[in-house]
Formats: sequence, structure tokens, C-alpha cells
Amino acid sequence: MTEPLIFVVDDDADHLESLVDLISAAGHDTRAFADAPAALAAVPEARPGLILTDLRMPGMDGIALLAALTEAGHDIPVVVLTGHGDVDHAVRAMRLGAEDFLEKPYDADHLLQVIARALTTTRLKAEVARLQDRLEQQGDLIGESRPMAELRRSLTELAPLDIDVILMGETGTGKELAARLLHRQSPRATAPFVIVNCATLPDQGAEAVLFGDGQAAGLIPQAAGGTLFLDQIDTLALALQPKLLRVLQTRQVEQGGQAGPPLGFRVLASASRPLTEAIAEGRFREDLYYRIAGYAVDLPALRQIPGDIPLLFDHFLGLAAARHGREKPALGFQDRKVLQAHHWPGNAHELRLVAERRVLGLGRGGAVPPAHTPPPLDTGATLRDLVAQYEAQEIARVLDRCKGNTEAAARILGIPRRTLNDKIAKSAALRRDR
Repeated sequence: MTEPLIFVVDDDADHLESLVDLISAAGHDTRAFADAPAALAAVPEARPGLILTDLRMPGMDGIALLAALTEAGHDIPVVVLTGHGDVDHAVRAMRLGAEDFLEKPYDADHLLQVIARALTTTRLKAEVARLQDRLEQQGDLIGESRPMAELRRSLTELAPLDIDVILMGETGTGKELAARLLHRQSPRATAPFVIVNCATLPDQGAEAVLFGDGQAAGLIPQAAGGTLFLDQIDTLALALQPKLLRVLQTRQVEQGGQAGPPLGFRVLASASRPLTEAIAEGRFREDLYYRIAGYAVDLPALRQIPGDIPLLFDHFLGLAAARHGREKPALGFQDRKVLQAHHWPGNAHELRLVAERRVLGLGRGGAVPPAHTPPPLDTGATLRDLVAQYEAQEIARVLDRCKGNTEAAARILGIPRRTLNDKIAKSAALRRDR
């Protein structure tokens, strides 16, 4: 950061010159003004980091200058120099927001110390603003690792382009956040952002939900001019894919054999598994894949960016603490080690839940509450038993995510619902046996 500029304002030419000499000799960049209006007019362009002003001046005095700066929205530290007997005015200046005041005659070293403190305040404010701006740009895509930096760079480059994008990544890697960032930084930012969660579409009436039924508009027409986000498109029922393909080709929805108005939306899609695998398994149309595959972005799992895990966890702690009105817990060295050693199969979803529990004091200590850590596999079991145990854990996790909806869970897992029901029964038997 460059050294902040200091404005010095005093109608006494001799005193103004000596002040500028003193402050400049201490290594600060200064600019002198013989009256307050001139200094006020120079603020927008020069953007000083500190204003040192005399209190008593003809016309606009130090108090009026301070009030004018506040009214104009300039958040600049102001140090006021007062004469003997002006303490009441100095107190008034402090109430109006002055950083500090000095009574004449003042000690030169004391003046420089006051200036140093005020400039520290300026630097801290600038740093806070920089971090806030950075968080706003990142959203919850927080991280200092190279993969996260490259992800944000890719999204920023793709956002203004009129190209469809597939977001690839495991559950909880931030695919919806990435989609929102693409929309927010695009020319369509003021238009609708419509989410279609393909995994939770109903078995009956899904077409009406998507495309409308003549009485009510579907989700897709609502995205006109904006962004259509097809979340978990790899779980979309095969029967719905031909009509979706037609809509994406024409960007129009047909009703009663008649083409509707042009919708002009951009398509973003997400998938937890490679769509090429779904195509090979006969669950996804190849022509639909090439319709949406303008560009693919891979989002890293938490285990691939272990250095970012404590940073993201600390962010979730802050959100949870604010939400529940609790004090934000501190993270120790051991906490960080535990966080980074955990596999985090649920990625950010799991990490957020653990942070919530930590804030509420629901864990028995440590960053990862033991109750939330998946049970260890039986290392003395056969390979077949180990696979069955892991499969049971994964089925339980997906069912919990889908709130017990076996149809939606089957889509996510990529298996028929009857097969899933058989596996659930076997999982229950496995738990009884153990």
C-alpha cells in the first residue's frame, strides 16, 4: 500500500509552512491548504488518508470542515489543532467524528505519534474494505489455494460470455454458488436466475413444472432473458430429456403445438458425476450433452484443497455465530489438523453443519464432532463386506440429503429405484448383524 497523503489546513502561513516541513521530514507526503474550502474541494481527486486542520479559521473553520466531510460521505480521519481555551470546541469536534485533537502549543514528537495512529486507522479501514470487497466477489467460494484462485478466475472470464456452462463437482463443492456468480457477473445480472433441481422433480407432472401447462408458466419460461440453472442434470428422467433438448435448441417452449415467444436465456448445468458415464450407461442423451456442453468447469472437493478447509470453516463459524447470537469459537492448531485430516465426503455441506454444531456446543470438543464422523469400516472384514459397508453409508447419506425420497435418491445414485430398495433392505440387515 502506498503512503497515504496528508492534507494540512491552516490560515496562518508561517504555522502552515512549519507543520508541512515537520510532517514531510518524518517521511510523509503532505499537501498544504490556506483555507478549508480549498482542501474540501481537493478531497475527491486527491483522496487523502488524513486531514490535519486548525480549529479557528475565517469562513469555514475546522468544525465546519469536519461536518462537510461527513455530509459528503468522506470517511477520512481528521486531527484538529486547537488553541488554549478551545477544549470545548475540541470535544465537539470529537463528537462529530474527529480522530483526535491537539492543544497548542504541542510537542512535535506527540504530533507525529498522533499522526501515526491516525494513519494506522486509515490503513486498517482500507484493509477491511479490501477484504469485504474480496468476500463479496468470492461469495462462499472462499479459498487461497491455487485451485480456488483458478476457479474464480475461470468463472470471472466465463461470466460475460454468452456460452452455456457445465459445472462439475461432488455434492457440496459449491456448484450453485458458482452458477450464481456466473449470473451475477454477467450482462444478465438484473434478469431472472431460475433454478431447476432435476433430482427433485415429481414423478407425475414434471413436464408441467418445467414447461408449463397452459394455465401456469413453468420454471423454464420464467428464466426469459436471464439464466436457467439445471441443477443435478445427470439425474433428469430420461423421458424428459427429448423435450428439454428441443427447448434448449430453440430457446422456445411449445404449447398446444405452437411455439412460444423466444426466451433468450443462458443455460448453466451441474452434475455430480461425469455425464459421459451417464451416456455410456444409457441414462443421458448424448445430443443433450452436446447441446449444453459449451464449456465445463471442475470444482475441487475439500480433500483436494486441505489448506482452504480451516479458512472456510472459520467463515461458517462466523455465519453460524451471527445467526444464533453466539460468540464465534476460536480455532486452535489441533482444530486445524483435525479439519484437514477429515475426508469430508459431504464437502462444504458437511463442513457447514459441523461449524453450526461447534457454535451451538453440540460436539464433545474438537473441530469434527465424533457423532458426525462416519463410523469406521470393519478392517477385519472381507473385501465384499467392506464394499457393502461403504455402500450402506453412501446410501444413508444420499437418502438423508433427499429427505427419504427414494426416487430422487435413486436418480442421484444412478440406479433403478427397485435396486435401491433392495440395497436399503440389505443395509438394514447388515446393521442388525453388526
